[in-house]
Amino acid sequence: MKLTKEQIKLLEKAHRNAIILENKLSGAEGILALLIEEMTGVEGYCDYLSGDGFGFTPVSNNETHIPFGDLIQLAKNGEDITEDLILQNLSI
Repeated sequence: MKLTKEQIKLLEKAHRNAIILENKLSGAEGILALLIEEMTGVEGYCDYLSGDGFGFTPVSNNETHIPFGDLIQLAKNGEDITEDLILQNLSI
């Protein structure tokens, strides 16, 4: 099926918007990772996994992450957020 010029323009606009949103997401993930590093001293990065949502991955173990909801709950429970605690609570 051939697309009309209007359909092509609509696709181009949606693609540009997706790129803008992807850049915003990347920036937000960087900010989250920086906050965790500043607050806990644990180096790592933020990512998004389907089913888990946003999570933090320590540099020492880049195969899994701890979902932010779990990390926040540990902090609310008064846990000392250390690399060992994060590694003990990683999600697959």
